[in-house]
Amino acid sequence: MFNHVIGTLQLGILIMFPTNKMNEEDWQMRKLAASVLALALLVLSAVPAFGAVDQGKLKEIKALTQQMSSIKAQIIDKEVEAGILDQSKAKKIKNAMQERQQRIEQDIDKGEFHGFGHKKGCGHKHSNDSTSPQKTE
Repeated sequence: MFNHVIGTLQLGILIMFPTNKMNEEDWQMRKLAASVLALALLVLSAVPAFGAVDQGKLKEIKALTQQMSSIKAQIIDKEVEAGILDQSKAKKIKNAMQERQQRIEQDIDKGEFHGFGHKKGCGHKHSNDSTSPQKTE
């Protein structure tokens, strides 16, 4: 990497300080090329800093997702007690939640976190979707 940076700097010096006379258009092109080169060097040097993941924060995220999963399971249990969900449906939901939690924890252990939210193809429908069943009371 260091040799690449030195080579890039040498090229930049040649662009900015040519050995022969040149017209204004050539000078403007060289200034533009030097600016682009400097910007590329800046971006390439910043990439490793953005790629670093704080392992301590990942541990905190893991603990919070575990708490969230536990609370969601408690809510499912309360819905069963209230008669909102039947036991078999609750079991399926809790199994799916458990599998998802395991995938999240495995990803975090690998140093990755993909966030939350609905992904394409999850089967969630919007409330204004005409094909979704309407509740009647």
